[in-house]
Amino acid sequence: MVHSRLKFPELVNLYRQMTSREWRDNRLCGKLTVRDEEIALSLGNLLAEDCADDYPCIVEDGDPENVAVGDSFTLQFGAVRTAVGLVVRDIPSLLQNTELAAGMADTPWYVNSLDVASWENGSDLCIRLQAVKRLVRVLEDTAAIFDHRKFTLVFLKKDRFDIPISYSESDLMQFDQAAVEKLVADLELKDGHSAQRQEIGATAVCELLAGVSPSDRFSIILRKAGELHQRFVDGYRLFASSFSFEKIRDQAEAIRIEYTGKIHKSLSDIQGQLLGIPISTIVVATQFKSVTADPGNLWINVAVLAGAIFFCILLLFSLWNQSQTLEVITQEVKRHEAILKKDNADIADRLQDVFGSLHNRITLHMGILITVGGIASIGLLIAMSVFWMLSSSAFNGA
Repeated sequence: MVHSRLKFPELVNLYRQMTSREWRDNRLCGKLTVRDEEIALSLGNLLAEDCADDYPCIVEDGDPENVAVGDSFTLQFGAVRTAVGLVVRDIPSLLQNTELAAGMADTPWYVNSLDVASWENGSDLCIRLQAVKRLVRVLEDTAAIFDHRKFTLVFLKKDRFDIPISYSESDLMQFDQAAVEKLVADLELKDGHSAQRQEIGATAVCELLAGVSPSDRFSIILRKAGELHQRFVDGYRLFASSFSFEKIRDQAEAIRIEYTGKIHKSLSDIQGQLLGIPISTIVVATQFKSVTADPGNLWINVAVLAGAIFFCILLLFSLWNQSQTLEVITQEVKRHEAILKKDNADIADRLQDVFGSLHNRITLHMGILITVGGIASIGLLIAMSVFWMLSSSAFNGA
């Protein structure tokens, strides 16, 4: 007869069919009467040789080779292979599995004393374990690190502050579910202040557990979930009282004023050179003399043109240098804008006009620098044209 591999829920169903069920020598023992073909098929698959490693079972009474409807068996179920599932006597035995207690394991389980399985989400035990799992996940975000080897939350305040995920049956079955759900919801809230919420949560946890031994810390979190939530609420209210749109607006305005001054300085630093543009490029054109009348004027013209060229080179270098300064200012403004918007995402749109005016001013000043460079270049070309008209005869004669 070909047997299919038994699934863990099918095994649990066999447990539930047994009478005189008891836990003896770390084995679940009892009597099983095969009432129908489904039970006969499941029991036959269980007692097959290829299931012995996954589902060890000792038959005290009955014929394991011939399972039929109406037969009775006295069975001793051994420990199921861990990768398949977890069968425990009671809740304390379940919580000895630290990975499962911390909500880090997806292994299915069955608690014999309560007759409850992990996939029965409506049971009080499952609901409470799920609440603890969500609590651990949000506390993991508030902690500095989570040691997955020891299942320990590590907070770093003045000193290292460890919270092992360890708690008792009474802690699990008596904690205030409503308080835990409120705490989880507040810590998970995404309102642009997640970093502050996590910091406030970490402070509340460490203050609540000050003076408590590490082994009792998570138990205290469960027992005093309401107090922990209130500490968090009080801390967040204190933070919120120091936060207002007007303060953020004032901060943005201070940035605008500071960088507006820096932007204007980009032109004021070269203001003297800008005033020299008409003198060095256009006015100098009037200083050229005809070489035809006096060949000696060629050297005067060369000297005047060389001065104009030298001035334009220095001016263009200054303009390039100021454009780099404006680029740095642009990056700084963008950095401040990103920080304010990240920390105050809910009012980011209301700060757009402040930073928009800065970006517009930077664009305007960059355009002015480009225009000035163009004017200087055109003036230099005019000066060079006049130089050539008045001095070309000397070069042609040569």
